[in-house]
Amino acid sequence: MVAVLLMVVQVVQVLQVKVFDGGACQANGTFPAGGGGGAAAVGVTPANNTVGGGNGGSGVASSITGSSVTRAGGGGGGVNSGAHSAGLGQNGGAHGGSGTSAPSNQGSNATANTGGGGGGGGNTGGITGGGSGGSGIVILRYPNTHTLTIGSGLTSSTATDGDDKVTTFTAGTDTISIA
Repeated sequence: MVAVLLMVVQVVQVLQVKVFDGGACQANGTFPAGGGGGAAAVGVTPANNTVGGGNGGSGVASSITGSSVTRAGGGGGGVNSGAHSAGLGQNGGAHGGSGTSAPSNQGSNATANTGGGGGGGGNTGGITGGGSGGSGIVILRYPNTHTLTIGSGLTSSTATDGDDKVTTFTAGTDTISIA
């Protein structure tokens, strides 16, 4: 006789993320760049060529952890003038660089574990770069009657929210199993 164990795990929340387009760049003046697209909105295109860089697009809010957190915002656009500000990053996205003297024209790095975009670099005639995007995150929410076995190659933490456990993975590669 063979016993077969069938376990159904209910997915409490699935977050699907669509990334929107970035804003456009103005082609003269201070050459302000558009902000990077976020998971919920396009990046902002600067209104004209005499303003700062465009702000990044908004991220997406999720309450999978028990508290609402917005992630995956776009990075701000850079600008070729120290007289104007770079665009602001949104929801984990980074601020853009402003074209003054190096290294302040380097775009900022996004916040870790947010999936946000890096800020765009400014320019003062030298080569500058944008900031790095934020690393991703995987969050599993499941009934507290279950237990995860997590491989040693994964960086994770587990919390309880009501009748559920919430396990957050921030780095690594390995396997997990649920019982």
